Amino acid sequence: MESPSVDLTRTPSAHLLLQTYPGRADEVASYVATLPSVLEATVTSGPYDVIARVDLSADDLGRVLVAARRAPGLSGVRVCRPA
Repeated sequence: MESPSVDLTRTPSAHLLLQTYPGRADEVASYVATLPSVLEATVTSGPYDVIARVDLSADDLGRVLVAARRAPGLSGVRVCRPA
């Protein structure tokens, strides 16, 4: 049996799971997408309205999190870091 391939060049990242007030997901995603080290921000469905991927190679997750909490329309945020 062959082992699954692993991409070792992939940028280490964390995910921000963002909850917004009703009707504000697009606004929050647009705001968060402009923050340094945010690789992408996507509007989703389910318990979280926006999921953002943050580049961890710059080692500034704390600054991104502080800035993300200032997003207009944000009601909550959770962070998923790699184990």
